Amino acid sequence: MGTNKSMENSGFEKRSIKQIIIRYVIRLSISLGVILVILMIVASLRSTSSVLRSDLQITARISAQNISSNIHLLTDRMDNISQKPEWSDAHMTEEGMLELIAECKERVEFVWIAAYDTAGAKLYGDSDAPASITEKDYFGYLVQTQNLTVGRPEHLSGVWQLGVGMPILNKDGEVLFYLIGSYKYDMLNDVLSNINIGNKGLAYIVDSEGTIIADKNMADMEQARNLYDMYSSGVSRYMFDSMLDFRTDAVSIFLRGVHYYMAYSPIAGTNWTLLIAAPGADFLGVLIWSVALSILAIVALQIFTTNRTVQIAEQISSSLSHATERLTLLAAGNLKKEVVFVDNNQEAEILTTALASTVSSLSTYIDNITGYLGLLSAGDYSRQVEGVFDGDFAAIREAMELITEALNGTMNHIHKASEAVRNNSSETSAHAKKLYDGSLEQSEALKRLTEKMELITDKTKEIDENAQRVKASAAAAKGRVDDGQSQMKDMLEMMDDIHGDMQEIITISQLIEAISSKTRLLSLNASIEAARAGEAGKGFVVVAQEIGQLAQQTAAALEKTGAIIGKASNTINQGMTTAQDTAEAFSKVSQATNEFTEISDNLISITLQQKEAIGTASQEVQTVLAIADTNQQSAQEMDETAAVSMNQVEELEQIVSIVKLRA
Repeated sequence: MGTNKSMENSGFEKRSIKQIIIRYVIRLSISLGVILVILMIVASLRSTSSVLRSDLQITARISAQNISSNIHLLTDRMDNISQKPEWSDAHMTEEGMLELIAECKERVEFVWIAAYDTAGAKLYGDSDAPASITEKDYFGYLVQTQNLTVGRPEHLSGVWQLGVGMPILNKDGEVLFYLIGSYKYDMLNDVLSNINIGNKGLAYIVDSEGTIIADKNMADMEQARNLYDMYSSGVSRYMFDSMLDFRTDAVSIFLRGVHYYMAYSPIAGTNWTLLIAAPGADFLGVLIWSVALSILAIVALQIFTTNRTVQIAEQISSSLSHATERLTLLAAGNLKKEVVFVDNNQEAEILTTALASTVSSLSTYIDNITGYLGLLSAGDYSRQVEGVFDGDFAAIREAMELITEALNGTMNHIHKASEAVRNNSSETSAHAKKLYDGSLEQSEALKRLTEKMELITDKTKEIDENAQRVKASAAAAKGRVDDGQSQMKDMLEMMDDIHGDMQEIITISQLIEAISSKTRLLSLNASIEAARAGEAGKGFVVVAQEIGQLAQQTAAALEKTGAIIGKASNTINQGMTTAQDTAEAFSKVSQATNEFTEISDNLISITLQQKEAIGTASQEVQTVLAIADTNQQSAQEMDETAAVSMNQVEELEQIVSIVKLRA
């Protein structure tokens, strides 16, 4: 009922089986008709296209061979004419050459025939022949190949002509002149005009550049047309490239919005290609009429099928109406009303008979199942299902027996499990209490450890600061020691200079002492000589005495100076020794300062490592503290859960005690 209401509310239209059958058959037949028409059209188009392309390709190949045969006929005639020995006779006069040309023209029916020198100028020939052939395409081919050559069609003197040239050689193989004969274009036009490819079919002969040199419609041949300029689409250009590559093929293509079936084939012995094109519309008339007749036939069959389907649907609908009404009552829960039998066809009779039997059996089965389910709902699992269940309904009886057996086993297991759960809940509660107490003690211990770690961290910071101060002091002391070493070095250098000066003073004193000694000796000698001189040397005696006194004073002064210099020299030597000892002491102090600085750096590095280790340990302690808090909370929750489980076990035991089980 709920489903019906939802369908009505959703706006779904209910249909009878008659409507369903009619709609289904009509849709199916229409779909099949449309599919058949589409398949027929596609198959017809593909087969028509394939046949047309195949036929056009054969036509193009045969027509190209015919054109080639006609051209070969023209070239053979020109070759036979060129074999006359008179052409290369050196004694041939101009009159004789003109007679020979006139004879050849009468035999072959040339429009004109003439001889041209190697520069392309006319030597002799018909008056209709051009004065020069240098601008003709076949002249370039003659010069390049020195062989028989066919030119493209050209319009001269109101007549379409086709020039054929042949070099005339002497005995040494040298070119004497070029013999050119011009045929009427009718030989090519006969082939093109006989190509029957529809009312608007095309037939072209194109050169290697894509220029149209021959057309089925001769009125258009005077226009200098090129296929690439006429049809500039990418697809057409690709086809033209393939065509001018001397291939044979047939394609279906659109040119300026018009559908064509095209075929092309190279013309043997030339660099030309024959192209023929048939408009697709010229060949689709029969196809369109056949498709139209097929559609009319399908529509007629559709109408006949629809009428026949309506009749059959009415018979089926009337046969099933009584059974449908009874099934509706059955769906509404009515098992008491009798089933009306229908005997208008075998299927309806079987259906109504089976429906009556089904209603009776369902009524019996439902009464038995209802009584048994009433016992189960009252908690009595010790009874068996009553009544006989036939066919697939026997599975319902077996399923209910299995359900009863399973319920008995389940309730027994629940009773045993409740006792086990009670015991486990008691033990779990005790263990949870111990775990909770242990978690509290662990949490307190970790908090104390955290306080100690924080104290160690503070002390480590102080050690780090002191180490930094020691390092700074060591650096300052090292700077002062370095300054002292520099000053001691300067003092040692000054002491060395003073010691050198003292040595020079000692040397000068010794020299002065020698001079004083010699002066005393000179004064003594002078006194002696003055005494010898008598009265005349008295004045000199005085001088000698003064000199002697001066020498004595000098000697006395030198003696004092020597004592002072010796004393100063000893003092300087002692100062140098002391300065060297001091320098060595400064060097040792500098070395000790360096070692002290290195020790300070190591102390700082160790302090940093200790700080990192303490930080890591502090984080780990915090993690363990968090885990301890979690364990504490889990233990508390476990204790509460165990208490709830005890209550649930008691309720479960009360429920199980009410149920009656089989022995």
